[in-house]
Amino acid sequence: MTLHARAATASRDLLGEGVLWDDRAQEIVWVDILNGKINRGMLSNDEVIVTSRLTLDGFVGAVALSEDGGMLAAGTRSLVSISPEGEVSIGPDLFGDRTDVRWNDGAVDPQGRFIIGSLSLRNPERKEVLLQIDPDGRSRVLRSRISLSNGIGFSPDGGTVYHVDSLVGTVSSHSYGPDDFDQEEAWTQIITGFEGTPDGLTVDDKGNLWIAEWGAGLVRQYTADGTVLQTVNVNATQTTCPAFVGADMDVLAVTSATTGLAHPERDESGFLHLARPDATGRPTPRWAGSTRSPYWSSK
Repeated sequence: MTLHARAATASRDLLGEGVLWDDRAQEIVWVDILNGKINRGMLSNDEVIVTSRLTLDGFVGAVALSEDGGMLAAGTRSLVSISPEGEVSIGPDLFGDRTDVRWNDGAVDPQGRFIIGSLSLRNPERKEVLLQIDPDGRSRVLRSRISLSNGIGFSPDGGTVYHVDSLVGTVSSHSYGPDDFDQEEAWTQIITGFEGTPDGLTVDDKGNLWIAEWGAGLVRQYTADGTVLQTVNVNATQTTCPAFVGADMDVLAVTSATTGLAHPERDESGFLHLARPDATGRPTPRWAGSTRSPYWSSK
């Protein structure tokens, strides 16, 4: 089955990414990484009306909702908390001596921990990592030797984590849960052979994966063992990230990018796109830490 998404915003992002649904505010939230923006928009039929834009210093690789009503963002080299009152606090540098690197895609796990991955700003050499951060600031590496860390998702029962390594073109899985991550267990490749470059992903309520393909202008739905179920075509070459949004979680939102395109006006690159597949998503997990008094404020 093939569907077609439609552009839904009035303006373009340079590098739209990290889209999610805020069920409390009934708004779509997404980032424009290279412009350091966190966007919010109201879903109105087949349009998204932007309600606010927050600009942070540097890049914003991903944004997460917090249980206390604020937001947590993956900044260039650190976490950034935004309290419900709008107060911004920048955490410590998480890269140490590493240079020419930034945080990229991220997601909150079912336990309220933030999972973020890195990418190189110059020469990718499979040195990137996937990091799990607790609400109290403790962290651990879940995966290393990554070329470019991207989409992260979880099975409906929380027992499996999925992760995209973009430059090697793979989606892999690993067992997951509230206990210590099993470092001895190898990650298992489950999907390869993409038409484009795999980018962001989301998991629907039946456990199927929806994966955006940069350079191919599409999102594909896969079973957890890699069987293609349907394709959503997007009139934007650089599709980046899908997520289910709306009161019934039955609308697929897809971000896209104009960065690097000589003539972005030739298609609908950079817009947020919407489609209505026969599938529904699940509520977005929230960061369990405080954004009013983030963990680094007491250190």
